[in-house]
Amino acid sequence: MKNQGIDALPEWILLLPAGRVELLDRPEPLQVDPESLASLVAAFRSRGVDLVIDYEHQSLQGRRAPAAGWIKDLEDRGDGLWARVEWTSQAREYLRNREYRYFSPVLQLDPETRKPLALMQVGLTNVPAIKRLPPLVAKWDAGEKEAAAAPRRTLKDGSATRGEEVEKLKAFLGLAPDAEDQAVSSGVLEFCRNLAAVLKLPEEAAALEILEAVKALSADSQRLKEVEEELRRLKSRLAAETSDQAVEEALKAGKITPAQKAWALEYYRQDAQGFQAFVARAPQVVPVGRELRLFQEDGQASGNLAPEELVLCRSLNLSPDRYLKAKARIGSVH
Repeated sequence: MKNQGIDALPEWILLLPAGRVELLDRPEPLQVDPESLASLVAAFRSRGVDLVIDYEHQSLQGRRAPAAGWIKDLEDRGDGLWARVEWTSQAREYLRNREYRYFSPVLQLDPETRKPLALMQVGLTNVPAIKRLPPLVAKWDAGEKEAAAAPRRTLKDGSATRGEEVEKLKAFLGLAPDAEDQAVSSGVLEFCRNLAAVLKLPEEAAALEILEAVKALSADSQRLKEVEEELRRLKSRLAAETSDQAVEEALKAGKITPAQKAWALEYYRQDAQGFQAFVARAPQVVPVGRELRLFQEDGQASGNLAPEELVLCRSLNLSPDRYLKAKARIGSVH
């Protein structure tokens, strides 16, 4: 019976998926973004010649390198770089018999960003460099081939088709665009199990249970933010009360004058230990005790003095009333 593989061989193949492309032989992945895809297509079309598909990259080894096929066109379809291939009869035979199953593109890369700039050639191989690369003839039929070559369609209401939703799901799971349905199902289950483990739920937790746990975690996070904000306000108020108390004690001890209060508050807020050390070493510049209380009680007399006169009275331990009387006597003598 005739093998259907040759009929299933696609004309268009996805050479390079968009996004993060992991490699088997290098730890650093490739980054394929829209700019890279545009550059790959532009470089191909600027050359104006078909690109060779050989066997095992023999074209790069200076050996006889018969072609397995020719890349006739490249397209950026959003999900990656697609190539229209014209296969040789020998390559079709190899692929039909599964003697070759994969391909490996040779790319010119930006040395800093590792973004592809140009496609140099492609080799048929059984040891591809790209991880999770699907075989060229795996589960292709005529309908799927036509669907791959056709542009994406949307429903009349603008919503995505099932195919588009599956493509989005593959991208979300980090799978290649040509990943089989089984790989998608396995990826979804693995994602749910990992999420359940993070949320400390049973491995068999249902999607609704996982969703409720995520909502509860989000609510807890919001409450934590509110508690942190309240704690910040309490700390700020406590710091203000502490600085006020320290400055008031310095005033009562006569270590600073009332005119220095604002300065002292700022000093304490910026360097509490430094302020305390200053107060401990500072001499008493304002008299305290009975005479200070006399100044406070004699508010009317104090109000008749200029600020510098009030400071002079305090430094001489002299009440404002006695100072005014002495000032009056001196004025009458003159």
